Amino acid sequence: MSTRSGVVAHRGASAQFPELTLVAFQQALEQGAEALEVDIRLTADGVPVLLHDPRTTRVADRDLWVHSSTLDQLATLDLGSWHPVHRAPEPLLTLRSFLVMAEAFPQVRLFLETKHPVPSGGRVEAALRDELRYFGMDRPASFADSRAVMMSFSVMAVRRFRQLAPEIPAVQLRERRNVLKSWPAEGVGAQLMGPSIGALRARPWLVEYWRSRGMGTYCWTVDDPADLLLCRDLGVDWVGTNVPSRALTVLDGGVPRAEGPAAG
Repeated sequence: MSTRSGVVAHRGASAQFPELTLVAFQQALEQGAEALEVDIRLTADGVPVLLHDPRTTRVADRDLWVHSSTLDQLATLDLGSWHPVHRAPEPLLTLRSFLVMAEAFPQVRLFLETKHPVPSGGRVEAALRDELRYFGMDRPASFADSRAVMMSFSVMAVRRFRQLAPEIPAVQLRERRNVLKSWPAEGVGAQLMGPSIGALRARPWLVEYWRSRGMGTYCWTVDDPADLLLCRDLGVDWVGTNVPSRALTVLDGGVPRAEGPAAG
């Protein structure tokens, strides 16, 4: 376990830049993020793209359902102008274009979340496995050496991916209402549990419990300095944050400068 929690840029530096866009990831890397987190959905023609919601109304200039839209249709969207700070057009990122960018930063971990429920079912996990194989990231020397880390709230998705790519570690994400529905690593197949910060505030003992079962922890979404220090003190392995620069400052013992309100 590292001496402090590793900093994962949640959808990039998404407080200051539009989530899941190239500029958000580039800025997160400039801020010193040690990992990047993305959300993956499949288009109607089976292309994995980086979008959090099942439809684009929150982050785009038009409302499209991701699962029933082709890549060509989604590629026409402006995914940046909605952002209250950035206010400039940004294009859709495919998973492949994200991984091309990430090739230049081999030291940075990639936390790759498949979204469920979706009409395409398990095809999103197969698509993720195929893309990681294309980039030679599907067979790391060990879990600790793996650049790629799969994540999902769906137990079935984690189990499915562990069968598709058994050498890549996985995070079983948990919301507060179901955080206690956690099985030991050998039951779920996950190497890390992923509770929300609200769950850890309510039950901080969970980190040590999971550690006793041989599992690490990834906590989301941690923007408040007090919460960052809580995660550090508990020995949380990774924290997902919308403001990586502030998280690094706090975790390294500095005093954070004021930031604008963080995106959800």
